[in-house]
Amino acid sequence: MEDKMDKVISCIVLAAGAGRRMGYKENKIFIPLGRFSIIQRTLQNVANVECLKEIILVVAEGEQEYMTKHLQELDLIVPVQIVLGGKERQDSVACGLQAVSEDTNIVLVHDGARPLASTELFNNVADSANTYGAATVGVPATDTIKRVDMDHNVLETLQRSELYQIQTPQGFQKELFVEAHQAAYETKYLGTDDVSLVEYVGKPVHIVEGNYCNIKVTTPNDIAVAKRYLGIEDTRMRVGFGYDIHQLKAGRPCILGGVHIESELGPDGHSDADVLIHALMDAMLGAAGLRDIGYYFPPEDDQYKGISSMLLLEKVNSLLKERGLQAYNIDVMVISETPKLKPHIDTMKANLQSVLEIPLERISIKATTNEMLGAIGRREGIAAQAVVSVYEGEI
Repeated sequence: MEDKMDKVISCIVLAAGAGRRMGYKENKIFIPLGRFSIIQRTLQNVANVECLKEIILVVAEGEQEYMTKHLQELDLIVPVQIVLGGKERQDSVACGLQAVSEDTNIVLVHDGARPLASTELFNNVADSANTYGAATVGVPATDTIKRVDMDHNVLETLQRSELYQIQTPQGFQKELFVEAHQAAYETKYLGTDDVSLVEYVGKPVHIVEGNYCNIKVTTPNDIAVAKRYLGIEDTRMRVGFGYDIHQLKAGRPCILGGVHIESELGPDGHSDADVLIHALMDAMLGAAGLRDIGYYFPPEDDQYKGISSMLLLEKVNSLLKERGLQAYNIDVMVISETPKLKPHIDTMKANLQSVLEIPLERISIKATTNEMLGAIGRREGIAAQAVVSVYEGEI
């Protein structure tokens, strides 16, 4: 047992994994778990550790800038230093160890892909490292473990009562950890975890009882498991379709997508007859399992006479939000011989974005003619179709 001292803690968080088993091209730690990503949830737990001086965040080449922006979304109470990792996990830990402050005396190491490790668990590991020199989180093995040869023949069945599944965080008195890393470097020893380097130099390691929910998010199934532990319901997508058509009349204002367009002809209707927004609202209401716009805004009701359809869109959006729904992607097609919409589409998209609060890249507005066929082709009418996807739950 080592002499206890007042703790000054640095935590090295490893975030340089590629996540190939996830099937993702980007680093798995940026995958969202509800409102926050895996690494954000990990750092939120680490930041509240008692006596914590700093977080050393080890990242992959090319991800420093993205990680910096990612951190800006959090209001962490301790400084975070970003350093580049190495080829192997052990190399990345060594890079983090070099960045640790001189006055630190306890070093914690944690996998960035373990977002469910509680702050209490970090505190327990730090206390044990301060007492014993080195400590790691572990849970008793629940499966029977067999040792096998190269041909997969069983050599022996190991005593399960003596086996622990090791997790992170792992903790060390800094001098001991530096000594262990130096010995491993000089002899080219590659350990399977951090405490194995301490074992390699003949020093004891204390086990801190962990939690089975402290999983390392490695596969797509782990994402679902982590969400269940966090109480996050998976988002579910709905799709709605909307259609509207209005007569065109001389002298009527031509308002489409909330934009006043110079035209001899304009859609006729009880409100401002914005056929684009009317189709969009019907699609949103349909995705929510609600009635059509005529039910909510009856044409015989004078309070809606001449009203801006942008105001009606705000009300429809509120109906969705009351049900925990949020518009995600919008695709609108306007069908008319007149007027020409191309010069106004960017403004229309900005109008929709101002109400629905979704990125412009998820709003599409297109226009086509009816090839001079039918009432629309004769410039007697204008129509619009809309398809909207909405999500329920966090996105």
